Amino acid sequence: MFESTDLQGIIGMATGADRIAIDAPDQLSTAPHSGQSWRKPKFRSARCAEIALGEVEKVWVPWATPTGQSSVPGWMQVGFDVWAWMRAAGHEPLEIYPAGAFRVLAGKVPPKKTTSAGLHARIELIEPHVELPVGIEMWSHDGIDALAGALVALWSLDGRARPVGHDAPECDSSSIWLPRSSSAEATPRDVWRRAAGSEGLEPPTF
Repeated sequence: MFESTDLQGIIGMATGADRIAIDAPDQLSTAPHSGQSWRKPKFRSARCAEIALGEVEKVWVPWATPTGQSSVPGWMQVGFDVWAWMRAAGHEPLEIYPAGAFRVLAGKVPPKKTTSAGLHARIELIEPHVELPVGIEMWSHDGIDALAGALVALWSLDGRARPVGHDAPECDSSSIWLPRSSSAEATPRDVWRRAAGSEGLEPPTF
C-alpha cells in the first residue's frame, strides 16, 4: 500500500504490466452532448463513455465528469493524476467501472457491495476466472473492485472485454471497458489455461 500521491510507487507497481485499468476518468468532460435536451439533465455535460454506459448498457454511474476543475471531487482528481503519470511513463491505461463489470458478470444488479451478501456475490462471480487470493473473504469492497478491474484488463487482451463509448466524429474518445458476457458464459480460467498451454503460454494469475 502507498499514498495516492506516491508517484514513484504507482509507476513502480505498473512496471512490466501488459494492461493497466483505472477506475476513474482521465480528464474533464468536453460536454459533446450538452445541447441535447432529450438526454438526462445530469448527463448532458458528461463524457460519451458515461452516456453510452447508461443509455446502451443500462449501467448509470452515480457521477458525471464535470467540465470545470472547480467541480472535480478529490477521488476523481487522483484519477486524473494517475492517468497523467501512467501516460508520462509510456502506458495507455483502460478506464473501468467495477460496478458495471459486476452487473454484466451477474446478468443483473448484484446486492450492494457494502453488504456481506454483496461481497460474497462478487467473489463468486470472479472465482471461476482467477485464482482467488487467500483470505479474500476479509477484503474490503475496494479490493474486490480492484480485482474485477484487473480481470477486465486481462480480458481486454483476448477480446473478452469491450470498450463502451461513442464513435461519431463529434464525440469524445472516452470509453469504459466491460466484460463481453456474464460470468457463466465467459471462458473459465481452467479452459483458458488449457488453451494457453497448447500454445506454450501460461495464463496470468492475480
